[in-house]
Amino acid sequence: MAPPQDRSCYVLELSVGPGGSRWAELHAYSNLDHIRACLDVFLENGGGMSAYHAIWYGATLGIWTVQRGNVVGFLDLHSFLQVRLGDGPAVPLSDTAAARALVYERRRQRYLDDGEDEEDIPGEDDHDDDDWNTYEAMTLAVDWGAVTPRLPALEPPSLAPGERAKLDYSKWRKSPKRMYAGEGSIRFGSYDPENGERLDPPFKIEMPEPGDEEEDEDDDD
Repeated sequence: MAPPQDRSCYVLELSVGPGGSRWAELHAYSNLDHIRACLDVFLENGGGMSAYHAIWYGATLGIWTVQRGNVVGFLDLHSFLQVRLGDGPAVPLSDTAAARALVYERRRQRYLDDGEDEEDIPGEDDHDDDDWNTYEAMTLAVDWGAVTPRLPALEPPSLAPGERAKLDYSKWRKSPKRMYAGEGSIRFGSYDPENGERLDPPFKIEMPEPGDEEEDEDDDD
């Protein structure tokens, strides 16, 4: 694989920092339709994992903008994402207290229905294995129409399949300070940086086939 270049791209980051669930996905593309398609997979909430990571761990959910190798922006998606439980009202993920209350109130009702006393119900900050049923029952949605105007157009040249974009943070002073496991460069495509694995995107795109040894060496940059 060629060395990192001064390329422009968007990077969708879905992650929980070290010390938590240690889960991460990075999706680097130059087409916003591809970014949305990857986000839509997260919103499917398979097995309740997306809602669990977002509500219990406060996962990082956002889109980075890289212009010619320079990190220039991060759009936090929490304000544009909503969670709903059953027929209840949609709650923005940015309202952490309201989102966690959805989980706790169902837990509380479950314990009371089982004849437990109020004082025996685990607190909102306590983990309860039966909450998985609640997370699985949740639906997630995004106001994509409000997201796109907040993302700048990419400056050419854009990141292409088989390429890596430099990640220069020298002009970036805001939080988060770095994208997950993103120090020197980001490869085109979808990756799990926690396990060092390539992920299959939810669309067809022609990718070159680099040699395994060459790819591993480049990952150390």
